[in-house]
Amino acid sequence: MYRKIRLFLSGTGRKGKDLAKDRDGVTAVEFALVALPFFTLAFGIIEIGLAHFANRLVDNAVVEASRLIRTGQAHSGGLSAAGFKTAVCDSMPGFMCDEDRIVVEINSIDDFSDASSLDDLYDDEGNLREDTAYEIGDSTSIVVVNVIYKWPMATAILKFDSTDNGYERHLTSTMVFRNEPFN
Repeated sequence: MYRKIRLFLSGTGRKGKDLAKDRDGVTAVEFALVALPFFTLAFGIIEIGLAHFANRLVDNAVVEASRLIRTGQAHSGGLSAAGFKTAVCDSMPGFMCDEDRIVVEINSIDDFSDASSLDDLYDDEGNLREDTAYEIGDSTSIVVVNVIYKWPMATAILKFDSTDNGYERHLTSTMVFRNEPFN
């Protein structure tokens, strides 16, 4: 009987030593520990890179659409705020633009130094205003065009950046120019 107990205990000891030496599942456990932070960081970097790329597309689209105002085509064609949004989207790849996500504010000002004193596009609570101005000015007027595109963000739930608004990032583009003498 004593011999059976000793064999049992020696087998248990050997199994414990074998278990301590076994490395078959270590890689899976280590991966499980680092996978979530790694993929979150990787997707966050990719998403922020796409947002910056989209911001450059918005900038270029605003330059192209603002040309309609600057050259007087908006005046002769009766371009509305909705038409300006369409012009912005027409200058962007179709799969990246949604007119419902664009907020446009266009103001005519007296002097270039007044460009810094424009009404804020956000209300007192930090929400984006939807009731924005649309004043394209006359010939030789100074015009400020502000466009905000509400870019959807999947990783915004992590709140890495204080400029994220819910699940979207506000991509902004501003142009200040003097209208050409188009009379």
